[in-house]
Amino acid sequence: MTNNEGEAWGGVELDRAEAELRQVLAVRMQRAVPADLVVTTRTEIEKREFKAYGQGWRDRGEHEDQRRRSAAALRSQSQGPGPGPAAPPRRDAGGKILPFPQQTPPPAASPHPHPHPPSARPHPSDDDS
Repeated sequence: MTNNEGEAWGGVELDRAEAELRQVLAVRMQRAVPADLVVTTRTEIEKREFKAYGQGWRDRGEHEDQRRRSAAALRSQSQGPGPGPAAPPRRDAGGKILPFPQQTPPPAASPHPHPHPPSARPHPSDDDS
């Protein structure tokens, strides 16, 4: 096993750890580990998620800019030659921040599937005392 003593992972040490992990998996699975198996860290996954989230906002901003330019061009064409140029497209001061979805706990189960269970009726054999 590797001995990193708190050092940052990377380079040869990471390659050696990945090779050891693949070896352990192969022994446990009792077959060869697929070549396309990806080994990564939680930090790397989070970094990629945040990068994709930011890219999504950049894409939306570019889309909104293009939509505004198209709308301004259509307005200027419909007005024809007039007293002055069309107003420049208006830009928003900022965008809304969308929170990442949070997992909500499941609703508490009621003690009985029916909210008001019927009361038990006496059995006819109960009268035979």
